Amino acid sequence: MSSRLTRRAFVGGLVGLGGLLAACGGQDAGGAGSVPSATASTVATATAYAKADLLVDAKTLAADLPNVHVIALMPAQDFAAGHIDGMMQIDWPDLDISDTSSDAALRSWQDRVEQKLGELGLTNGDRVVAYDNGTLFAARLWWVLAYLGQKEKQVLNGGLPAWKNAGQATTVTASKASPTTYRGTADPSVLARLDDVRDALKQPDVVFLDVRALNEYTAGHLPGAVNIPYTENATGGPIPLWKPQDVLRQMYTAVGVSTDKTIIPYCSTGVRSAVTYFTLRLIGYDKVKLFTGSWAEWSAHPDLPVEKGMP
Repeated sequence: MSSRLTRRAFVGGLVGLGGLLAACGGQDAGGAGSVPSATASTVATATAYAKADLLVDAKTLAADLPNVHVIALMPAQDFAAGHIDGMMQIDWPDLDISDTSSDAALRSWQDRVEQKLGELGLTNGDRVVAYDNGTLFAARLWWVLAYLGQKEKQVLNGGLPAWKNAGQATTVTASKASPTTYRGTADPSVLARLDDVRDALKQPDVVFLDVRALNEYTAGHLPGAVNIPYTENATGGPIPLWKPQDVLRQMYTAVGVSTDKTIIPYCSTGVRSAVTYFTLRLIGYDKVKLFTGSWAEWSAHPDLPVEKGMP
């Protein structure tokens, strides 16, 4: 299997969380240990989370502008159709890494990402808010910034749909950043590399969390992995907001994803699982490591074990 996936194969023409649910398995998206989607009326306020400062709402962000760097993680054509004024764009393929097996590969990836962040006008000391167009994928940029040691980083809850719903303006006018030299300091504590995952296969205090759709999970997954699709972290509908902390904790503890264990989320390429990584940190899980190489990297090694079907 190829270790790289095209946007078409990964996204499948998704628009918003409703499209994501359909493309990630539709009725299968519930997965093992899932709970019914919360309605907008049950969504928690940001202060109800263990680490509330990881999220920002549209009203607060609007009041903080322009003293914050807001970066859209979405395709360029979506950004061109309408975005928060004065802000820049990057997409998840720009942040892709499918080889964590060597220090050289990680260093090369870090150099490439730092160059792109510098082109966006960012420095490691900036406050950065990532947002998306309803996909939840802003969490991927958040995780990358966490790996690079960025201290002030947040995700806009609900993304661009929430921004519009709050009555905030958008523009189609492109902005131009003043390039900088971005230098991060890698934090290995947020990352599970291929060898780390292999070594953890028989460790009882480690839980592998497969966040793909149920049909992907049953087709092949890491031995012992439990399945909760990443879409279960947020409400359905046109404005995907993070579910309340108590709902999320109940969902995860029901399948053995508890705070006393090390949790390693993975998906296909580390994008969807970054959403779950972010969610677990948001609700107070401290021992979380993202297997960013995910199934693309694992399945590229035919000597590694694979389980199929349900546990």
